[in-house]
Amino acid sequence: MVGNRRGEASRAALLAAGKAAFSSDRYEEVSIVDLARSLGVAAGSISYHFGGKRGFYLAVLEQAADEFWGSLLAMRGPALERLARGIDLLLDEAERQPRAFEALFADVPDAEVRQIRDRHRIRLIDALVVEVTGSDSSPVLRAAINGFASFIEGLVLHWMHTREVSREQVKDLVVGNLFGTMLAALRTDPDIELTQRAIDAALSDPQAVAFLGSLSTMSKTTE
Repeated sequence: MVGNRRGEASRAALLAAGKAAFSSDRYEEVSIVDLARSLGVAAGSISYHFGGKRGFYLAVLEQAADEFWGSLLAMRGPALERLARGIDLLLDEAERQPRAFEALFADVPDAEVRQIRDRHRIRLIDALVVEVTGSDSSPVLRAAINGFASFIEGLVLHWMHTREVSREQVKDLVVGNLFGTMLAALRTDPDIELTQRAIDAALSDPQAVAFLGSLSTMSKTTE
């Protein structure tokens, strides 16, 4: 029992150190020998717990993604407020862990890293689709929300690399794109029914005026 606790503590310490290392340096720049030495453990500890540097790297990315998406999905409160806090959280992570963020959200050639990214992206899409309609029954809406997730990733990467727009402008772009995404999905699949939460969110934001006006116009043209 004591041995298990020590093993878990050792693994957690290695993951925390790996998160810091891979957040600031590229994979090929990180030395697991130096990393282990900085923690006062044998380099073999990484092989023991993770099977080597590659397994260690994937475990660090998996944990970082799990912590981020877990924090995002645990948020409570009005929908637009949660969206704004979620974008702030994403921008904070992009600043704190630029290498890890790029590894997960850039155009990822690594199939195993891409699997980690896609698995957690599905969690976000599932949550957003249920938020908007109360079910996951519309393939059109899922496709639209998937595109919305790609928009966020590309926008944040652009912000990281250029800083041509402010954080507030990034958040405004995300909210505006979400309403545009919802409108496009509704135009394509008129059977989609919005939840009261989604309607309340639209009513609470100035950007939603045009969105609601478009919905009204669309409903009149389909009568």
